[in-house]
Amino acid sequence: MHEFNLIHKYFTWDNPPADIAIAVGDDAAVLDIPADKQLVTSIDTLISGVHFPENTLPSSIAHKALAVNLSDLAAMGATPKWFTLALTLPEIDEAWLNSFSKGLKTLAHEHHCFLIGGDTTRGPLNISIQVMGLVDTGKALLRSGAKLGDKIYVTGTLGDGAAGLKNLNGELEGEFKLSKTDAKYCQQRLDNPTPRIIESRLIKSFATSCIDVSDGLLQDLSHILEASQVGATLNLSHLPFSSALRNLDNNLATNLALKGGDDYELLFTIPAIKETQFLSQLSNTMNGKVDNKVTCIGEITKEDTGIRDNAGNRLISSGYNHFHV
Repeated sequence: MHEFNLIHKYFTWDNPPADIAIAVGDDAAVLDIPADKQLVTSIDTLISGVHFPENTLPSSIAHKALAVNLSDLAAMGATPKWFTLALTLPEIDEAWLNSFSKGLKTLAHEHHCFLIGGDTTRGPLNISIQVMGLVDTGKALLRSGAKLGDKIYVTGTLGDGAAGLKNLNGELEGEFKLSKTDAKYCQQRLDNPTPRIIESRLIKSFATSCIDVSDGLLQDLSHILEASQVGATLNLSHLPFSSALRNLDNNLATNLALKGGDDYELLFTIPAIKETQFLSQLSNTMNGKVDNKVTCIGEITKEDTGIRDNAGNRLISSGYNHFHV
């Protein structure tokens, strides 16, 4: 199959929204951006054997490639609008492409995000997606707004994706082994993370800072603390675990939640004075529509405290590092 036939068959979508003046087919896309909005953009590259196991389903690879970018938009309080795709393939496999393109389109349509162009080339399998969204001018959520006394919240549960990866790599054996049901759940969380776009719509009205948890809770929280020039105390007994992680040894589950990564949950801070109103609106607005669980796991403290647990012990902010030797 010729490269341009591949693009036309699998990555040229019908019925583009009205704000796309030119989509796939020209040298570049042309987009209409409202005068009262700012463009928010992010890009991530996923490499086979690094960001997803080599035997991962093509539909799940596509889902994760887009989901991790949508998660960045959610952390900024932005509404997804468009994305581009750069796809490097070792060969043309139509069955693989069919599954990949369906997985991509399913998640994109769920969040009203339209594919507007990209590139295809030959080489080791990797996927780069650049996503674009809109936010009201001056209203983007940043890492730099956390204040002393703010409550630290996180969406969903932590550690599931890391548990899924360790299980896949044969690192959870003996007393730490996952049941078949728990292993399947954790694998699903690893392969098909949920971008918290819906939750972000409410969080952005209350939060002083926000980040998505991709490299581990401690490492990502440290980015907020550095940008905001504050410290934090975490209540480790309040870390939100799924039933799968509750079935593991508590020390192992805690370590996975703090340092594992691949959660793509939102970590954010809320002023204590707005906490009750936030939780009330969350319950009223989203109950029954999504997994709307949020958990308070700590509090913002003075800058020189770093990250500590309730007993005052320093928590080292280690997490995933692409260039760690």
